[in-house]
Amino acid sequence: MVLSNTICNNHCTCRHKGRGKNRIYVGTCDGSLKGELTYIPKFPNGTSKVVFINNGLQILSRESLGNISSMHSHVTDLNLKYNKIKSIHNNAFSDMLWLCSLDISGNDQINSSDLANSFNSLPKGYINTLILKSMKLKHIDDLFDGLKGCKIRTITLTNNAIETFNGKWFAQFQELIILDINWNKISTRNLKLKGLSGLRWLHLGDNPLSEIPAFCDDGLSKLTTLHLSHTQLRSLAELKEKFRCLQSLKILYLNELEIHQLHNNTFSELKSLKELNLMNMQGHSLEISPYAFNSSSLEQLSFYMTKRFLFLKWYAQKGIFVPQTLFSLCRNIIALDLSHNVIDFRENVIRDMFKPLKNLQRLFLENLQITYIPRYFLHHFPQLKKLSMAKNKILPWTEGTLIFKDVKSLQEINLENNRISMISSKSIPSNVLDNLKTIDLSNNHFTCSCDLMWFRDWMKSTKVEIKNAKNYKCDNSEFLINYNPTPERCKNIVLIVAVSIGCLVGVILFATIIVYFCRWRIRFQLYSIRSRYRNYHQLKQNSSVYVAYVIYCYEDFKWVKDKLIKEIEIEHGFQLCIPHRDFEVGKVFADNIVDHMNLSKTVIPVFSNNFSKNEWCLFQLDVARSKLTKEGTLTIFPVMLEEVEFKNMNAAIYSFIKLSNYAAWSEDSNAKELFWDKIKDHLKNI
Repeated sequence: MVLSNTICNNHCTCRHKGRGKNRIYVGTCDGSLKGELTYIPKFPNGTSKVVFINNGLQILSRESLGNISSMHSHVTDLNLKYNKIKSIHNNAFSDMLWLCSLDISGNDQINSSDLANSFNSLPKGYINTLILKSMKLKHIDDLFDGLKGCKIRTITLTNNAIETFNGKWFAQFQELIILDINWNKISTRNLKLKGLSGLRWLHLGDNPLSEIPAFCDDGLSKLTTLHLSHTQLRSLAELKEKFRCLQSLKILYLNELEIHQLHNNTFSELKSLKELNLMNMQGHSLEISPYAFNSSSLEQLSFYMTKRFLFLKWYAQKGIFVPQTLFSLCRNIIALDLSHNVIDFRENVIRDMFKPLKNLQRLFLENLQITYIPRYFLHHFPQLKKLSMAKNKILPWTEGTLIFKDVKSLQEINLENNRISMISSKSIPSNVLDNLKTIDLSNNHFTCSCDLMWFRDWMKSTKVEIKNAKNYKCDNSEFLINYNPTPERCKNIVLIVAVSIGCLVGVILFATIIVYFCRWRIRFQLYSIRSRYRNYHQLKQNSSVYVAYVIYCYEDFKWVKDKLIKEIEIEHGFQLCIPHRDFEVGKVFADNIVDHMNLSKTVIPVFSNNFSKNEWCLFQLDVARSKLTKEGTLTIFPVMLEEVEFKNMNAAIYSFIKLSNYAAWSEDSNAKELFWDKIKDHLKNI
């Protein structure tokens, strides 16, 4: 429901969220959508949340907040991100009597002393949340002195330039439970956490921490969630000792660490641990000790894309992992993600390593390069509710009774992006289908023949939610929903097929050879078709927040952070859009891409062999090309991080290499200087 337009500024939207007692009215003015405003307008009475972002406010004062701080206003949540604020008055919030949450992220021209003085005017009895992301803050020792007496519960300081952190600066906030100092420059020796004994949630990721902090010595025994991802930790050998007091810890993030061994019983003393995330591990020769995952309380384990760890028989024979004991002491796991690794289900010893997981309810086996669903495997998990084997190379199967033997609780199946051309009555038993709630078979090109009639009839009659069913396609590009053969027609087709089969064998063989040699072109066209169906619309006005939008894959993120951001953003002041850092949490990833690209003047794709195989990288590149060729709204300046092998080359990358000016990375000092000069010259001239 939208509030009357007569009481809402034309540049804004006024809506409500929730129902009954939980209903709140939200006023939103996003300058990137409807043009910048230089003042905060009035909103309807009862508006409790104001989102005024990407505008040109410049001065934040008592007067500039006048329209939302009147006696009739009860604004409790104020978001002023990216408003180019240069000055903030010390009495700015004097009339914001009900304010509970304040977000002024991205206004990096505000003087830190002025910011500190303005906090004196915040309402002492209500303010509990402060979000100060991307503010270029460096020294924060006295930043919050003006908040004495406030019941602050949440402070976010993500993506600043903080080098030294001392918990005593926050000791006055006895009710502080959430602290986010992610993406700063805090080293181990400059980190002191004493004074934060009440913390429940702590994010220390993306800081140059080389050792595990002394949480117990600093009294952080109440932590329930801890992030230590993408730090410089090289070993977890001391984790058991350093974590001995964290008996309330439930969620632990240790993603993107360059470690070489997971030791026995590393997590065994964390008696409340429910969720363990070990994703994108960067160690080149990771070894898993026999009882590394020993934890009687663990319920969720993500061991995702760990340099494509090889769960193979010969890896086990070398002692790199022990299948028989891998999950033997974590039998209470209900959710397991082993995606983006390599698993050989042909070997009994590998399949049997899953046997202890009798309580498993959610299993993710995506992008394992497997061509089949293993038989006599799923019956190990009598409580399994969700199975995802998306982005593999699974072919059609008919042994459904063997594959889904004893599977009685399955509610969700995700088999998108495979090579499933046919689903028959023998593929999935009726007792499994009867219990299903959702199934996803999108991006599988079906062979639309009479053999598919059973599946078409089932689609029409079932109550199961078939995700993206309208986009299912046949191998002749016809939409599956339009394929409706009659039984009579199929009977006649049998005779025709018998006569023509000899000719078809030759045609199919020839077509297979052509498709193989042109497979990269076909994939490129599929990306183009997908992007057109996204229905993205060009923004009416482009108010650039970033100089450049950077496209990169996860494998190259370390280079982007350590080299590109340091040289271009930190050293020379060009504001880059880094998806890993700047995307809005909770927003659809595709929408994040288009919205942030619309806020950028140019696009810098970081080409590499990993880039050429990453679906989202190619999608982002396709969006950028569309804006370049059809809309003319931005430019594209490629960066060649490494030479792309011919087998990984596709049409998009090939065209940029042959037809565009680009910068090629090299470790040679002279070449580096030329590389950075090319990028800086491009950014200065756009």
